[in-house]
Amino acid sequence: MSKFRASIIAIALAAMFFIPFSAMPEIETPPEAENPPPPENSSSEAEIQEGNPMAKPAEGTFRIFDLETEELSKVSFSDYVKGAIASEMGADFEQEALVAQGIAAFSCGLYQQKIHFAADYDFSAAPGQKLGYITEEKAREIYGEKFDEKWAVISEAAEKALRYVLVYDGEPALAVYHAISCGRTESSENAWSGAVPYLVSVESPGDKFSPGYESTVSLSAENALEILNKNGAGLSGKKPEEWFSGAEMTSAGYVDRITIGAATFSGERIRNLFGLRSSAFDAEYKNGEFIFTVRGYGHGVGLSQVGANYMAKEGATFEEILMHYYPGTEIIAFDELK
Repeated sequence: MSKFRASIIAIALAAMFFIPFSAMPEIETPPEAENPPPPENSSSEAEIQEGNPMAKPAEGTFRIFDLETEELSKVSFSDYVKGAIASEMGADFEQEALVAQGIAAFSCGLYQQKIHFAADYDFSAAPGQKLGYITEEKAREIYGEKFDEKWAVISEAAEKALRYVLVYDGEPALAVYHAISCGRTESSENAWSGAVPYLVSVESPGDKFSPGYESTVSLSAENALEILNKNGAGLSGKKPEEWFSGAEMTSAGYVDRITIGAATFSGERIRNLFGLRSSAFDAEYKNGEFIFTVRGYGHGVGLSQVGANYMAKEGATFEEILMHYYPGTEIIAFDELK
């Protein structure tokens, strides 16, 4: 395992998990649109099961470090995948999208387990804060009287998801995900300065129909100046209308980097400094304040959760969803994993 691989895991998964369930956008039925065609190497669920008709849900545990309690727990694959689906999507998404989310979370967990086999834990999460996954107890708090109905939907998706693993070159894939893209997903190379063959930019047209697709953040010039100068910009405070001009964009539509005064910032850095939902943004100076118009929610890499739901509404299977967002990967039965 290269140093790059180890470092990108930590960065990617930290970013991936910080999309709380409570902040997920509402789901609405989008207008009809043409889905991207499935990749040529895609195979149907029937074909997957034909090679292993006796495939059954995986059994095992993940060692998860709780960031909130600082305790280490062994969590069954089943409890984790249910909790990840509940935390990341909830029960109101389409079933095929829920299964795709479950397979992505499961595969990502297996990826971390493999590279961290000699460590004290496989990965970290904060289930009490709905980060990464939630416990059944937490789900009961969230759903209340509707728990049985909602949990049944989630459990059905998880049971199906646990039969499969998304792999690249026969190994579990780093199947990261986010809430909403800007209309195209971002490549890992642009987001985190390291290329992963299947984490590349793809179209995600359904995202634009989400109620949470566009958001705005307003900030006074004084506050912006303080934040920028604390991070090395060295601005005098003059010509604020020029501070955010000249941003370099990636081909997917996210801010790659921007030079402000004496400092050059990545789009992700600006996103974090100013509390923006994504690094796909424009900044306008008007009447003494900056107005950031932001498209999407999250780091933009891998599966778009809203985009997956849109594809499912248009009739796509979980396999077609995963092949679209992780091109070059394969889906195999868990018991075929070496």
